[in-house]
Amino acid sequence: MQIGRFQFKPSILVTLISLVVFLVLMSLGLWQLNRAELKIETQQALISNLKQLELDLLTPLDENGKYRFRHARLQGHFDVEHQYLLDNRVEKGRPGFLVITPFVYAVDEAVILVNRGWLPLGKTREDLPSIEVVNTPRIIRGILADLPGKLPSFGINTAVLGGSWPRVIRDVEIEQISLDLGYNVPPYLLHLAQENSAAYTQNWQPVASGPEKNQSYAIQWFSMALVILILFIGLNSRRSEE
Repeated sequence: MQIGRFQFKPSILVTLISLVVFLVLMSLGLWQLNRAELKIETQQALISNLKQLELDLLTPLDENGKYRFRHARLQGHFDVEHQYLLDNRVEKGRPGFLVITPFVYAVDEAVILVNRGWLPLGKTREDLPSIEVVNTPRIIRGILADLPGKLPSFGINTAVLGGSWPRVIRDVEIEQISLDLGYNVPPYLLHLAQENSAAYTQNWQPVASGPEKNQSYAIQWFSMALVILILFIGLNSRRSEE
């Protein structure tokens, strides 16, 4: 291809490799922009929903998502026989667990999972923290949110079947937990208010970092794609011989 005084003549192999790298970098940039947009939407929903009146939950929750980021009040008792320790949760650089305890309410007809907070890992993996709590009737308050995101499995089956209580889990598998408890557990987690006597260290954040971080990453990926394009054109262009 003749472009002015220059002849552009890349090989097919170089063209294919450059095209693949360019498309991958552009896809990563667009992915980061999409994540930034999702974070913006989450922040907007958080601000809007937290301004609404506190929910007084008297019936089982449905699964349509309208309860996200709402203050909630429940009257019932903790299911002290079935508690979970959500593994691989870090607080200020220290590994530990999130203590998740089912809470039975609505005259024993409904259950919701409650994040009671974070506890550090013991000296060994077998040294589990003490998470005892009494099952006397009580009123609890907190914020309703989605279940925690799942950790990468790398193709390994991470499902926990059976085992003693409290049960160490890697992810909140709502179907398995429903089978464990004998209830249809809704896909929400109530983050217990810090002032509650059953709460441990609360480190929950609806968004781990702001959208600015993802937007910065997107600019980096797009810049790398631009560099690949410039190199592809520059290295495959030669001044024509007169």
